[in-house]
Amino acid sequence: MNAAPSQRNSFTLIELLIVVAIIGILAAIAVPNFLNAQVRAKISRCLADLRSIRTSIEMYSLDHNRPILDPNEWANAGVYQRGFRVWGSLTTPIAYISPSAFIDPFVPQENPGPTNAAWEAVMDGVYHYRNIEYMRQVNNQGAADNADPTARYVARSPGPDRWYIHSPQRLLNWMAYDSSNGLNSVGDIMTCDKGILGDSFQGQTGDFGDI
Repeated sequence: MNAAPSQRNSFTLIELLIVVAIIGILAAIAVPNFLNAQVRAKISRCLADLRSIRTSIEMYSLDHNRPILDPNEWANAGVYQRGFRVWGSLTTPIAYISPSAFIDPFVPQENPGPTNAAWEAVMDGVYHYRNIEYMRQVNNQGAADNADPTARYVARSPGPDRWYIHSPQRLLNWMAYDSSNGLNSVGDIMTCDKGILGDSFQGQTGDFGDI
């Protein structure tokens, strides 16, 4: 009696195409969720960093009766204004905060040059800072009309769009990031000592906006 010929177990072309299609569908679902999770994690880090920065500025203010110097104040003093130079007052000679808290995960990778908003922060990859008290003293710079009259400072990150709102001298042009507009929507993640900066401060509904 002849033995039955051996049978080869293999996938047909249609079965392979179905498997590939299923993998493609799963990847299309998983990859965006993974990327969005990364963005949310960076937003959470920004919020935590900016809260720590605000606390350290308040401690510095108690010791010196004023917030740290504005970037333009460093420049007027003849000091090259890089991002870490601005924040240096919080780490030297007294360490109010760790220098790692200044690293911004959303800073644009390209060097925008000195004509771009917050260029000194972008060059060093740190959070951007402005002293609103100083801004009031220098031709008002928009701070008188577009900020709480007792606000003293503001710190910000460009947010998920990785682009700073321009004209940092004009607070009217600044817009706070709001995740309800979309996870990667336009706007900067900000904090300041007075929370809301003014009625014209678009999108700002609290210390950090609706995040």
